[in-house]
Amino acid sequence: MNLENSYVLITGGSLGIGKATAKLLVDSGASVIITGRSAERLQAAADSTGAIPITADVSKADDVQRTFELVSEKFP
Repeated sequence: MNLENSYVLITGGSLGIGKATAKLLVDSGASVIITGRSAERLQAAADSTGAIPITADVSKADDVQRTFELVSEKFP
């Protein structure tokens, strides 16, 4: 699978299916941002997958807005 020039945002990307999906997508050439609530766990997942981490809680409107702004900066 070739996903060059693809951009993906995965919420809940620090563990389990989200982390595994991020790894698969990065390995397939996609640019991937992962979000999660624990900065430490999220950074560990980013280090092991090659994804870009954004610490955020998607149940909080301010975090969702900040995530949108950061994703817009990273993936213009």
